[in-house]
Amino acid sequence: MLNIAIDDSDSLYRNGMEIFLKEIFLEEQTEPVQINSLNRTNATQVDIIVKSFVAGAEYVCQPLLKHRVKPGVIIGIYDGDESPHHNELPLCIKNIVFINRAEPLSTAREQVIQAWKDNAENAKPLNRKKCLKCKYRTLTPQQVTIAKHLLRGYDIIDIAKLLEIHVKTVSAHKRLMMSKFNLSTDCELLQFLKNLKSHNPPINMFMDRCL
Repeated sequence: MLNIAIDDSDSLYRNGMEIFLKEIFLEEQTEPVQINSLNRTNATQVDIIVKSFVAGAEYVCQPLLKHRVKPGVIIGIYDGDESPHHNELPLCIKNIVFINRAEPLSTAREQVIQAWKDNAENAKPLNRKKCLKCKYRTLTPQQVTIAKHLLRGYDIIDIAKLLEIHVKTVSAHKRLMMSKFNLSTDCELLQFLKNLKSHNPPINMFMDRCL
């Protein structure tokens, strides 16, 4: 039995992905497939993980994935024209395969099959992640404070008044956050912060350690 766990809020896409993966692995592996939602319990045990990534999420720690020791495939689903793959991916997603949500099925199929073959050829237990050596990016304490207010819907003028600092200081921190996580728009920034809040440890746990 091949175990797959999926984390994607788009139910229509998720249903399509489930059918897609079942067809691939029933054909390639000739064995049944069991699919569940990704959670802390199954994250370390499944053979394949499918996880959606908003812009910027590829730079931060992925708590659900960092304790994985069982070899397997991680498939990252993303939107937009620019691939999230870069040379300093966090250790927990170092060997991830990114697939665009608008990818042709034939291309996605080739990527998934190749990733599974590569995994089979290197099927040895994964080393426990050494987080202190990881290059994942985080927020500074001041950026955490500003991020909280942005998520509450305040603009930079409101935030400057609340924190009793100059509006240019708030604006500079906002620009730094967007630059650090390669975000292009305010919409991407808010989506990234919402994702960070919901998927990562308490907000004081992802303050700046090394940047």
